[in-house]
Amino acid sequence: MRTLAVLSLYVCLGHAETLTLSQALDQAAAQNPNVQMARLRALEARALATARQAEYLPQVNVSVATAYQTNNLQGIGLAFPGLSSRLGPYRTFNARPVVSQTILDLSLLSSIRASRLREKAAEQDIEALREDTQAAVVGAYLQVFQAQSRLAAAQARLRSADALLAQTTDLEQAGRASKLDLARQQQRREIEQLAVITAQQEADALLPQIAELIGRATSTGLELAPPSPAPFTGSAASVVAAAQTTRPDLAALKTRVAAAEQELSKVHRERLPKVTGVGDYGLLGAGPDRSIGTWNVGAAVTIPLWTSGRLENEAKAAAQRVAQAKLEIERLQLAVQRQASQAWIDYQAWLAATATATRPTAAAQQILELAELRYQSGLATTIDTVTAQANVADADDALIRSRYATLLAQARLAAVSGDVRSFLPR
Repeated sequence: MRTLAVLSLYVCLGHAETLTLSQALDQAAAQNPNVQMARLRALEARALATARQAEYLPQVNVSVATAYQTNNLQGIGLAFPGLSSRLGPYRTFNARPVVSQTILDLSLLSSIRASRLREKAAEQDIEALREDTQAAVVGAYLQVFQAQSRLAAAQARLRSADALLAQTTDLEQAGRASKLDLARQQQRREIEQLAVITAQQEADALLPQIAELIGRATSTGLELAPPSPAPFTGSAASVVAAAQTTRPDLAALKTRVAAAEQELSKVHRERLPKVTGVGDYGLLGAGPDRSIGTWNVGAAVTIPLWTSGRLENEAKAAAQRVAQAKLEIERLQLAVQRQASQAWIDYQAWLAATATATRPTAAAQQILELAELRYQSGLATTIDTVTAQANVADADDALIRSRYATLLAQARLAAVSGDVRSFLPR
């Protein structure tokens, strides 16, 4: 609420809030709704694990009961000649706390370990979702600046087209240029105007996406500071190696394998004896006013002999869950290798493309300047200038695209390694 109030105040005062990429990543990690939901799921898993652990701790219940009953004296070893062995009906009153304690239950111990591992996996899921969200923020952030770079280049070309259109208009009025020259230049000016509108729309459409990712209600008054990525010095092999120890989604899958193995162990251990201690002390008699204190202390050993196939099928299901979790790890490890290799190939290719695209851009700009001079001198028509303007637009777009594609590939390398923030300078 405080963040929204400050943002509203900035908007009302006509000020824009400048957001750096590092700040955007911090806000996404703290405020993104999906990350917050993952935190709630982790808290739920923690509560369930604590509840499961409590089953191995003492349990205290209070029992209060009253009833009418009959009894058999011979059943308790009492027999009197001439008297019936049937006793009652008579009223009984029983009120007492009952304390029970699990002394030995190996299957419950395995269940407790499994619940703790599921809690740990839920916490690792938070980290995995945070990494995914931050990777999306970096991608959207770079796309905004790609659109803004296109917008700046289009605006510069539009100013040049306006100047050439004004010059052609003057020449046409002086009889030194044809209406065809004027029409060509007007068409070129409209093309550049359309490029400006398209680039502006693209940049404006991406800002709300960033606002959503970082948990903001609106993108109004939000400006982004230019990104300053750290230079990448690793390799595809180093990215894969880092992912094995850093990626939280891979760690979460390994934890789930351990939890599934504990669940399998729990089923096997259910065939082992369970020892439980019970004790109580309370009032027993015909009524609350005619009762005396009695107590009971004992222990019970439970051994399952026949479960109609329940344990066998539960063991099969648990074994299948272990196998599935291990296959998920293998699938993710293969995906990491493929993603790292692809990102590395893209990064190297776009680095080379950027270096190559720089030269055509400079050459296209020089050709445009020469075409303008020839046109001003009456040595050429607007065909040369319009063609040169189109070549400048193509060269600008290629250079901008290659620059930001390089940054996106570098960001994907950081994401594959499991540390998106390594994209930023330390």
